[in-house]
Amino acid sequence: MPLPRRISSLALLLALCLAGCGGGGSGGDTGSSSNALAPASCTTADQRIWLKSYMEDQYFWFDHLGTANEAAKDMNGYFSSLLYPVVDRYSFTESTTQFVQFYREGTFVGYGYSLAWSDAARTILKVRTVEPLSPVGLAGLKRGDTIISIDGYTPAQIVAGTPGRVSSAGISRTLVVGDATGATRTLNVNSAEFAYVSVPAASVLTQDIGGSSIKVGYMVYQQFINASVGELATAFTSFAAAGVKQLIVDLRYNGGGSVAVARDLASMLGGSSLAGKVFINLRYNTRHPENNSTYGFAYSAQLPAAPLNGLSRIIFITAEGTASASELVINGLKPYIPVVIVGTTTYGKPYGFMPVDACGLTYNTVNFESVNALGEGRYDNGIAPTCEVADDLDHQLGDPAEKRLSAALQYIKTGSCAVPSARTSVLKALASSTQRGGADNAFGEVPPQRMVAD
Repeated sequence: MPLPRRISSLALLLALCLAGCGGGGSGGDTGSSSNALAPASCTTADQRIWLKSYMEDQYFWFDHLGTANEAAKDMNGYFSSLLYPVVDRYSFTESTTQFVQFYREGTFVGYGYSLAWSDAARTILKVRTVEPLSPVGLAGLKRGDTIISIDGYTPAQIVAGTPGRVSSAGISRTLVVGDATGATRTLNVNSAEFAYVSVPAASVLTQDIGGSSIKVGYMVYQQFINASVGELATAFTSFAAAGVKQLIVDLRYNGGGSVAVARDLASMLGGSSLAGKVFINLRYNTRHPENNSTYGFAYSAQLPAAPLNGLSRIIFITAEGTASASELVINGLKPYIPVVIVGTTTYGKPYGFMPVDACGLTYNTVNFESVNALGEGRYDNGIAPTCEVADDLDHQLGDPAEKRLSAALQYIKTGSCAVPSARTSVLKALASSTQRGGADNAFGEVPPQRMVAD
């Protein structure tokens, strides 16, 4: 049967072609360029005329535009002035080169780490994630290492933005770090372009329930990008071969990405019985109701791997940075299958973009909102957890002793949440203080939060 990927047409699909200035366009894999999506030239004046006109027509909150700051020093500042004040903490710009590298090609230029405070007093800065194929990953940096200094800067200076991010390869950086034993080591690395690993951990665990053992699948998933499809296929094939009866999907550091890939993941989680049913509806502004569209759950033959049939529930691990397409999967599955959430309240981003390029800058502007088959959306304040559990930087992801994974396994065994630890209560305030401001309690090279209709 044909896949009802979108039940209604989506005229704005060609926005993803990354149209160039004056309609030149760089092409793309989802459409063709359009003069309507580009300024007449790359002069500042023409870019501003085009951008304001585009926002008045395509912005989800077009009737609440901010006051244009004609004194802004660059297009990013001008764009920011047009956003709906207070409400829009989502829209952002990035270089088109960066957008294509990461979102389209699955590569990243940098060192390959993110950091987070591990105490409420903000005195201990630890490594939160390490990209396996990155310069620091290959140099031996580990999750849970304590950052003593980077290029001689203290943790407070690092969090304040010094040294800053890099955008080119070959820039040296020196990290002094400590491990769990207190031993220190120095890592000298050069920035480089590396392939992003979307599924850095996938395993099959055994859980005893009432004297019987069952197989539990566990998967860390970092970004909904096209380059991740092969990794998802490998993980789901291994789960099926092992005969998993329960599945834990770790989205704690996943800031989102492609709606189509989110649909595929949800389809593999929900099982074959959901094929053809409504996964998610995208609703555009009132000027363009003709662009409203529906994504249906996919049929087995069109998925990266066969769906896992017979799962009685899905357990998701979340954090304050879990956003956009990650929340889309959770919300889209809720009408059909019990969903259990372990961690902290998610970011709260039921909105998405149709990215458009102008003069080398890609505008990720909120173009639509998403609602599930029951019409449920507007979770601007995030999706609350079933079991609140703080992050645990003292264990590697996938270690059954890691607090969030341990809590998920406990829920599978008992059907209830453990009593929150004192550390959970202490760190709850720390997470909350960063969440609503657009951060996710992490510093360093953290991919942006996005939901892209493609």
